[in-house]
Amino acid sequence: MKKLLGLALLAVAACAVYAAYAYVIRPPEKRACMHVAELCGLDPHGAEAERCNQTLDGLKKSNAGNAEKLTACVADAKSCSEVAGCASGAVLSAGAGFTKDFLMGLQKAMR
Repeated sequence: MKKLLGLALLAVAACAVYAAYAYVIRPPEKRACMHVAELCGLDPHGAEAERCNQTLDGLKKSNAGNAEKLTACVADAKSCSEVAGCASGAVLSAGAGFTKDFLMGLQKAMR
């Protein structure tokens, strides 16, 4: 009986550790991709989820502020189409920043 109780406690502890990792310790980018997979009916360990992780890692390296906004928006999303809106907004925001920087550089070069 004591062994059974010990195994049950071990199982509960393992579940608690996994839950802590999945919802607290795991980086926000990976949590966002898992949420996207859940909302959009994708395999959380498939190619699409891996591509999502790579994309958000790259975005975090190039534009950390935009990556934070995107992961926060995705975390709050309630549907796959809302996730698509979050991604579109992030792309448009990054594009607007690129265009602004490009025009500033062009203006400097033409002086």
